[in-house]
Amino acid sequence: MPRFSRADVYRRQYKAIVAIFAASCMLVSIGTLVSTIAAGQPSDQRAVPAAPAPVKARVMTIPDTPADASALTNLPRGVDLREGESLGIDVSSHQKTIDWGDVADAGVSFAYIKATEGTGYTDPKFAANWEGATKNGITPGAYHYFTLCSPGADQARDFLKAAPPDSVALPPALDLEFDGACDERPEAQHANAEVADFVSIVEKAWGRKLVIYSSAEWRRHYDLPHAEGRPTWLFSGSSRPEEDRWAVWQLRFDGTVDGISTKVDIDVIRPAHLRGD
Repeated sequence: MPRFSRADVYRRQYKAIVAIFAASCMLVSIGTLVSTIAAGQPSDQRAVPAAPAPVKARVMTIPDTPADASALTNLPRGVDLREGESLGIDVSSHQKTIDWGDVADAGVSFAYIKATEGTGYTDPKFAANWEGATKNGITPGAYHYFTLCSPGADQARDFLKAAPPDSVALPPALDLEFDGACDERPEAQHANAEVADFVSIVEKAWGRKLVIYSSAEWRRHYDLPHAEGRPTWLFSGSSRPEEDRWAVWQLRFDGTVDGISTKVDIDVIRPAHLRGD
């Protein structure tokens, strides 16, 4: 005897058909919903954030030196700052701990700060001096003391580690002199090639021309081919430099400035010459 009568079978078949139809409708609804969601947000992609608005590049600015600045007493007798010139200093660890607030109050507008010398040496006061100058509104710049005892490329890499590019800072400066450097005196061709390597690497990284400082002794030995077309930093102790193309003029080795307990180098800068205006 069968478990179900023919009528029972028909009823079960009818219910099965209805159930299948209902399930199909449900699947279609779910598929439509998924498609709608997918159209609004692809499941395999993340929304791309809008690009940030372009930010205007920061540029170097050097404050004007106040007419009543106490640091102006370091100028040679009868010499005044001309339009577009500002007074500043260059420092290293030889100046010990500097009170940059007092230096700023004395009217100092900028400071070239020793960063490195040769290879393997970073001035121990560089970071503190850079921070102190910046926090007190003094425009900082980094300089490297070149030596002939290590490759120029290696010196450049050390310098860039200590002083990476900074568009607000003064352009980097290269100090070429024999005092305190190694005793090596290679042929001019070799020496100038090493200097050229340093200049090329640092200028490529910073995107700006280096300022070149050199002693008279260095120039007698090697001339100065890399200074061509670059801002120059000259020394003249009693009057303005005879050459008028200078960008930085060092006028004293023994200056006095509030906030610095030792003697300090005093400089005048012409920003337009740094920028090539």
